[in-house]
Amino acid sequence: MIARSACLTLMLAAWLGAAGEAAPAQQWKYPDWSGQWTDLHVDRWDPSKPPNAGQAAPLTPEYQAALKAAAADRSKGGRGNTPTISCGHTGMPRSMLVYETMEIVTTPALTYMIFDFVDPVRRIFTDGRAWPAAIDPLWMGYSIGRWEDESADGKYRTLAIETRNFKGPRIVDGSGIPLHADNQTIIKERVALDSRNTDVLHDEITLIDHALTRPWTVTRSYKRHRNLPPAEYSCGENNEHVFIHNEAYFLSADGYLMPTRKDQPPPDARYFSKAPPK
Repeated sequence: MIARSACLTLMLAAWLGAAGEAAPAQQWKYPDWSGQWTDLHVDRWDPSKPPNAGQAAPLTPEYQAALKAAAADRSKGGRGNTPTISCGHTGMPRSMLVYETMEIVTTPALTYMIFDFVDPVRRIFTDGRAWPAAIDPLWMGYSIGRWEDESADGKYRTLAIETRNFKGPRIVDGSGIPLHADNQTIIKERVALDSRNTDVLHDEITLIDHALTRPWTVTRSYKRHRNLPPAEYSCGENNEHVFIHNEAYFLSADGYLMPTRKDQPPPDARYFSKAPPK
């Protein structure tokens, strides 16, 4: 978890101001998603199945082989295909495994998901816009949402979201389930409070990706905390993993570089003096 930095607070205030003065008058239409949310099953993508190989992800043979190779590399001390070991981006959909906490701010034009992890902000446009003709790809993708009033009482209960336009490579969860290198992923979500417990939020997520043999739908759930004290999280702080020329090493407690697997060669020191230290 991380406290809201002054910079992030100022940025959020600017975003909310830009969302329009109508927000307070219309706020009654929107569900109360305030507070801090933590993930109930952060160790795996599909909460209904065991983690790691138990996920039985519907991968094509090519990407099943890639997952197996990544797992084998990690078992020998390597990095596999997991970017967050070196504090790389989580991106979507992995950011929806809320590793620390998530806060949600709703305005008529935009819904913000604020994460206390590597990718801090996700923007979901709810102003009725069309997909842009061209935009630079993003780790979090470009999200367009639509509020739904299922009870026809003027109050919204479900936010339907579609996200496209990704940068990569990205994986689904910590086990390394890969997404296709073409980054043509489409993610569809339906977010709503539990009908019996308003301190539980559900996100039905469907992944459509060329690495998968079929659309993969799971439901992730989050628990609300209304009075969590602030805390700080920094991925780079005390990170002992060191990567040199695509090789993963480890920084020992006494400050020296050490191997992560048997018979691993040391890094190339060609730019250092060969003279012994005095």
